[in-house]
Amino acid sequence: MRAKGIALIVALLAFKLGAATPQYGQKDATLSADAVHARHSLAVSFLRAINTAEVDYKFKRGTYASKEALLASEEFTVRGMAWAARNDPQLANAHLSSGPEILPGWSLRLNLTAEGNGYDVLLEDLTDKTCGYAAGSDERGVIRQSKVIDCEI
Repeated sequence: MRAKGIALIVALLAFKLGAATPQYGQKDATLSADAVHARHSLAVSFLRAINTAEVDYKFKRGTYASKEALLASEEFTVRGMAWAARNDPQLANAHLSSGPEILPGWSLRLNLTAEGNGYDVLLEDLTDKTCGYAAGSDERGVIRQSKVIDCEI
């Protein structure tokens, strides 16, 4: 009987110590307000470069460019990105990818209408796991910023 009592006490102590042990789970890094502003500024500048390049592309060719055509075009690589880099130094040495992650931590989706007379573009911050920041635009050139519904804009 005494052995059962000691075993019970040992089990309860082990349970209590296990529950009291701090958990060392990795938390998302929190960015300062300046760092968040810099990321959002980069998104807006990058979308301005895309909008500018799309207008130039359509003026020369009669339709807006697909993502692949735009990234390879002189309108984007020479003029659009040069303008963006002057306005946002973060883009001065940006290495663009043709994959889904166009810039480190940023996903780009660009859709054309069937006739190529319109487009919409979405640039999503893949590092913002809490609020899902994204910026979008279309052929009208208006840039909008968004977050998930429960986050303050």
